[in-house]
Amino acid sequence: MSLIELAARNVETVEPECTLVEAARRMVECSVGSLLITDPSGEVPLGIATDRDLVVLIAKGADPASETLASLTRSHLETVRVGEQLQHVTQKMRKHGIRRLPVLDVEGRLAGIVSMDDVLVLLGREMADLALAVEGELAHERAGDSDRD
Repeated sequence: MSLIELAARNVETVEPECTLVEAARRMVECSVGSLLITDPSGEVPLGIATDRDLVVLIAKGADPASETLASLTRSHLETVRVGEQLQHVTQKMRKHGIRRLPVLDVEGRLAGIVSMDDVLVLLGREMADLALAVEGELAHERAGDSDRD
């Protein structure tokens, strides 16, 4: 499976000027736990706002009605390209302690977002497929059909 097939293609985006209240409402309306902060074109990712980020900012005293997501933008946001291998994606997540990575197309524009949950679901399915193959092989061995390899 290619990275772009794994990634969510319908990414909810907001601009840095979005307030915490607006971001929280958007998350509820869209049933998502994060929003990608982008430039006005919606094609260049600048940061990621998670529901946890909003809670932390408010707990630290931010006014949800006036504080914007600008503080969550980064000068260097970790991203991956559509052609990258899944192993590189998981290594990047582990190295940087992140659960979501924007996926960029060959021109560097936003193509989707891949989450740790997406990766875990894929790996779980792969493990289940392998377990079924082993189970089938064991059944053949028990039935005396051991000349399969």
